[in-house]
Amino acid sequence: MAEVVLVHGIGPLGQTVDELHGEWTAAIGETLRAAGEADLADRLTTGRVSSAMAYYRDLFTPYTPRDEWDQPLPETMAATAQRVGQDLLENVEEHAADPDDRAEAARELTAFREDLGPEQGVPELLRLTVGSLARCGIVARSVFGALKTTLLRNLAQVAAYLEDEDIRERAQQAVLAEIGPETRAVYAHSLGTVVAYEALHRLDAPLPLLVTFGSPLGLRTIVRERVRPQPPFAPPRVARWVNVADRDDYIVASMNLRKVLTGPCEALEETRKVSNPGLDAHPAVKYLGHGETVLPLAEALRDGVSEAAAVS
Repeated sequence: MAEVVLVHGIGPLGQTVDELHGEWTAAIGETLRAAGEADLADRLTTGRVSSAMAYYRDLFTPYTPRDEWDQPLPETMAATAQRVGQDLLENVEEHAADPDDRAEAARELTAFREDLGPEQGVPELLRLTVGSLARCGIVARSVFGALKTTLLRNLAQVAAYLEDEDIRERAQQAVLAEIGPETRAVYAHSLGTVVAYEALHRLDAPLPLLVTFGSPLGLRTIVRERVRPQPPFAPPRVARWVNVADRDDYIVASMNLRKVLTGPCEALEETRKVSNPGLDAHPAVKYLGHGETVLPLAEALRDGVSEAAAVS
């Protein structure tokens, strides 16, 4: 159990828990130092502030394609992957900053819909969706969509989490296993925001801070309908929820998560908008390069020290 719990998102199975943990803590430390929090940065990167990466990516091994022609998903999972892919294209059409990117996504969606017919089966629909995404420049320039195989792998990971109950449970348990009385913050990226969101609904003790970034929590036809509990509402034991988004991160389904949630959501602050450098807006370390993402951690840890001093 750790003071800071990190929850990764989609990505290659070969990236180990130690590699992910090292990348994230180094990025957080660098941003803290730039903000004048050198002591806290040193404490985090040397382990005096404990941190842990909740790792679950190995669970997706059975659903990992070997190449762009390999389709290891059962039909229901393939259908879910296809719908997620179509949602991502619609995200680009709706809120990409560059009008050329929006127009390109619109053209791909039009062509995709024209190609549909009653004879199309689920595998063919998924193939067409992957092809449309791969031709969309903002996607092709990203790590998510650099290759059709990569696109299929990443869509498969989202679908596997939503469709395979064993994976869903074990991923959430990977998060909950790292949370204890000392935990001050959970930091979650991409698919990890969905895993953390569902896991934190199961907490029976308060959590001071949740930070989500690059989140697909507002995807219309899948996550918004399939995330648990339904209808979606803020985890009640989370005291403060900070969400960070780049409008050119096409994984981000909503720039305003308050519109997605029902019921009380006082803990959820207005989304902090950032502009990540380079052609790919989605990587976790880019989000962790912004004070908007990292400085809430400094506040949560300072509050924890103050509370401990008051008790003693």
